[in-house]
Parts: sequence; structure tokens; C-alpha cells
Amino acid sequence: MGVYEELAGFYDLIYGDVHDVDLYLLEAKNAKGPVLEVGCGTGRIMLRLLAKGIDVTGVDLSDSMLDMLKRNAAAMGLKPNVVKGDMRDFRLNRRFNLIIVPYRSFLHMLNEADQKKALANFLEHLEPGGRLILHIYELSDEEMACTGGFHLTDSYEAKTPEDKPYQLDWYLDYDRRRSVGHYRIILTMDSVKHTFEMGVAVVPLKDMKRLLSSCGYRNITAYCGFDYVPHEGRCREVLVFAER
Repeated sequence: MGVYEELAGFYDLIYGDVHDVDLYLLEAKNAKGPVLEVGCGTGRIMLRLLAKGIDVTGVDLSDSMLDMLKRNAAAMGLKPNVVKGDMRDFRLNRRFNLIIVPYRSFLHMLNEADQKKALANFLEHLEPGGRLILHIYELSDEEMACTGGFHLTDSYEAKTPEDKPYQLDWYLDYDRRRSVGHYRIILTMDSVKHTFEMGVAVVPLKDMKRLLSSCGYRNITAYCGFDYVPHEGRCREVLVFAER
């Protein structure tokens, strides 16, 4: 996870979209109890929940990301409860009505052994009847063809909140043998290129359901996107709900 120490200062420029916030806010309100966000990062989701009065705790492995979260919270006049921890083995002295793992954070567990450790740990931190929400994704045929080296998959320009322009270029090298997507992100600002690389597991929905069942979860359902559309066929953005 060392890439996130380097990425923290640019994270909100790269992953600042809020298309999923309303769903997590609704689920957090409906949980009627404490919420845990695993992989809380700079607070993109967590701080919006906290601002609405949700009892939310955040866990993240990166000191730099948590430092940025605290700065963002201070700018909003909020006091977040955050803990540094690995999703496979963090230990908190409470259980939660809802655990959320947004923006594909779970997929940084690159092998099944680590995925099972994380799922088992989440289960230990859920109240009986509590729910887990995982955000995963399914590669398109075009993305699965991005093998043997990095392929440009997206490129666009944007502006900082201060109206400063920058460019983002996204590259993918898909490892079919390991089912891992290796991503390279290049952010160019003031003619300076900042490059970040990370691996993300590709876990088909049928395998995700199998993993959840094997770890003791029940009532497993999946939606396509963030508007509660039932998952049918293929879908890039997948939300998986499961209960303890």
C-alpha cells in the first residue's frame, strides 16, 4: 500500500467524484447504529456521513491518507474517529451495524487468502444482522484485452478547486494468469508528471459470492451501479450486500 503514501496529496483530484455518496448515506441512515468505513482514505465518503450526524469510524492503512483526512475534516469543522489498520487484521473494541468498503478498496487484496482474512475480520466486527457493502467491478472485454504491457484506457483534463488545470491518463496491464489489473495513473500539472501504480484484483461476482458464503455471510445480493438496479449479466460497477 506504499503507493498511497505518495498518492495522498493528489487523491482527491483523481478520485474526487461523489456519484456513490447518496447510496452510502442512505444505507448509513437506515443502519440505525454505528458505521465503519474500511479504506476511508482522505474522507471522501466518511466525512460526508459524519457531517450528516452519522456515528462513523474510519480505518485505513496509510498514514498519509489519514493525515489528509484529518486536514479535510478540520476544514469542515469535523472531528473524525479514525484508526490506522490493515483490513485483514484491524481490531476495534466495538461492533457495527454497517461496514462499507467503497471505491473497490477490497480489491487491493490480491489473492484469495487475503480476501478471506479481510472478510472474516469484517464479520467479527459486525453486529448480528449487520450488513457489509463491498464495491467491486467487472472488466469489459476491451479491458481484458489490455495484456502484455500498459495500454492507455482513458485520458481527460480537469481543474483543481482553485481552477488550476491538470490532465489524467489511465493505463492498464491485465494479468490473466493472476486475475490482477495493474494500473498506472499519470497526473500532469504545470508540465510535471506524477506517476502512480497499483494492483487491483479482478473478482467475478460468482467468486465474490462464494467467498462471502464460505466466510459465513448470508442474504447475499448484488446491484449494478449505485441506484439499486438488480445485477443481471455484466456490469462494470458492482455493489455486493451481505449480512452477518
